[in-house]
Amino acid sequence: MTETVRIVDRPVAAAILHAALRLGYTPLQARIIAGRLSDADVAKLPALLSLQLSGLTPPDLLPDIDIACDAVVSAIRQELPILLISDFDCDGASAHAVLKFAFRDYFGVPEQRIHSYIGHRLRDGYGVTETLTDRIIAEAPRPALIVTADQGSTDHERIARLRDHGFIIVVTDHHGVPASGPPPAAVACVNPVRDDSAFPDPYIAGVHVAWLLCCALRQRLIRDGDLPATAPKLGGLLDLVALGTMADCVNLARSTNNKAIIARGLAIMNSPLARPAWRALYVATNGKGPITAATLAFNFAPVINARGRLDSALGSVNLLMSDNAPAAEELAQHFVEHNTERKAVQSNMLHRSTKQAAQQVRDGAAAITIFDSEGHAGVHGICAARLAESFGRPVAYFSPKAEGEHITASLRTVHGFHVRDALAEIADRYPDDFTAWGGHAGAGGVTLKRDGLQRFAEAWASIAASALRDHRVGPEIVTDGALEVTPSFAVVEELAALEPFGRQWEHPVFRGHGRIEQVRPVGDGRHLKLVVKMDAMDYDAIWFGAVESGVCPVGVGQTVLMAYELDTNTFRDTTTLQLRIRYAN
Repeated sequence: MTETVRIVDRPVAAAILHAALRLGYTPLQARIIAGRLSDADVAKLPALLSLQLSGLTPPDLLPDIDIACDAVVSAIRQELPILLISDFDCDGASAHAVLKFAFRDYFGVPEQRIHSYIGHRLRDGYGVTETLTDRIIAEAPRPALIVTADQGSTDHERIARLRDHGFIIVVTDHHGVPASGPPPAAVACVNPVRDDSAFPDPYIAGVHVAWLLCCALRQRLIRDGDLPATAPKLGGLLDLVALGTMADCVNLARSTNNKAIIARGLAIMNSPLARPAWRALYVATNGKGPITAATLAFNFAPVINARGRLDSALGSVNLLMSDNAPAAEELAQHFVEHNTERKAVQSNMLHRSTKQAAQQVRDGAAAITIFDSEGHAGVHGICAARLAESFGRPVAYFSPKAEGEHITASLRTVHGFHVRDALAEIADRYPDDFTAWGGHAGAGGVTLKRDGLQRFAEAWASIAASALRDHRVGPEIVTDGALEVTPSFAVVEELAALEPFGRQWEHPVFRGHGRIEQVRPVGDGRHLKLVVKMDAMDYDAIWFGAVESGVCPVGVGQTVLMAYELDTNTFRDTTTLQLRIRYAN
C-alpha cells in the first residue's frame, strides 16, 4: 500500500439484521448479511439469499427478446451462417462458448455454419470496432446473422455498416446503453440495463444474458415444433455462466440471480462428469480442495483473461469447449504461461505508474489518470484496479494504441463513483475526442484521440471530486467489525454457508489486535507466514503481498491492528485453521 490504510467497519442495516434472524440465520451470519445490504432491500431479502434455480428471472422480461428470437429462428430455418462476436475477456469468452454450444449441440446448427469472431485487444480494442468490422466485411459470408455477446450496445456506427453489407445483427450485452438508446441498426438489443427494460436484475453478466437468449430460443423452437418438447434444457451450461459471472465482478449482493448461478455452476464443475476444461485449469493452477467461487475469481479467471490480454481470446473459447482432456490440459498450461508473462508486464507497469499516481494524490487529485507510453493495453484493467485499491481513488490507465494517433484506457473505481456515468458526461462534453467508450458502474474502457488526454484527465478528476465530496477518499479496508466468538472450524463453516462470495458480497473480514509471535518470508519473499497471538491463543496466519520494496511491515513482539479473514490450510493431509491477513499496522 502506498498510503496509510484506514481499517473501517461496515454499517449494519438494522432491518436486514432482524429480518435475517427471523429467517433462521445465526447472529454472526445475520450481521454479515446486514453489512452488505441496505434496509431498502428487506422486502426481497429471501430472494436475494436464495440459491435455488427456481427463483431465476425468466428471459421473457428482457427487452427485445421476442424480436431476437424471431431473427435467430428465421436464420436457423433459412440455414444462414451465424457469426458470434464477443468481448476478449473471460465473460466474453464464456458467453461465446455458451452460444456456440447452444447453437451446435442444442439447436442442431452444423458447426461449419457457425463462425467465431473475437476482437484482438491490441489490434482492435473493445467492442464492435472499425478494424473488427472491416475484417468481418472482408471475409465473412453473407447474408448472415450476427449475434454479439457482452458488447454492442454502444456500437451503432459499426453495426450500421454491417447491416448495410448484408448482415442481420442481434446484440446481447449488459453494459450501459447511450442516452440516445440502443443501436437502431440492430434488429434487437437484448440488454437488461436498457431504460425500457422490465428485467428486474440489472446486475447479471454478459454471459448470463447470452444464456437467457438461448433459453428463450429453446422455448420458441419447441413451441414452433422445431424441437421436441423433451429437448434438453440449458442448465448444463451454467458452469460456463458461473465462470463469466464470477470473472466479470458483477454485483452478487443485490442480484437475485448471480449467487444461484454461481452455486449451480460450481456443483457442475465439481461433479465427476465435469467438462475437461475445469480439471485442466485446476491442475494447471495447482488447485487444492473443491473448486470454489474463490477458485474461479483468483485461479481460473486470471488464466483465461491472460490469454485475451496478450493474444487472441479464441483460444480461451477452444479450451472451454474442449472435449479432449489431454488437449485441454495442454491449452491450460499454455494459458498459465501467458499469465506468468502477464504478471511480469503488470509488475513493470505498476512500478512506473505508482509514481505518477502518488504525485497526482499529492497534488490533491480526486481521481487518477495514468499515461504509460510503454503500457500494454491487455494489462490496463488489472493495473487500474491495483492503483484504485492502493490510493482509494478512481483510476483511468492509458497507453498508446498499436497504430495511429489514439490512446486507449481501462478504468476502475471505488465506492461512490460510477464509471460509465462519468464517461458519458465526459463524452458529452468532448465528443470529438472520443473514438469508442463503454462500461458499467465498476469498470469501463475508452479510446481517445491523443490530444484529448488532458481534457479527459481534468474532467475525470472534476467529476470524481463532485461525486466523492461526501466520501473520505484514500485507501481503506472495510471489515465486519470484531469477531465476537473464538475463531474455530465451526465459525468457518458458519460463514461458508453464505457462499458464494464476490463483488459487493465480499468474504467476511474481521478486525482485531494481535501480537506477532513469529514471522518468516515464504514464496518469492513478498509473502509472510506468521504466528499471531489473540486472546491468549496462538494462530497460524498468512499475509500475501505483505513485503513491499523489501520492507517487512511487522516484527516479532509487535502488537498490531489487523484486518483478517478466517481460512483453513491443508498440508500433507492435515487441515489447520489459519488467519488470512489483509492488512496490519
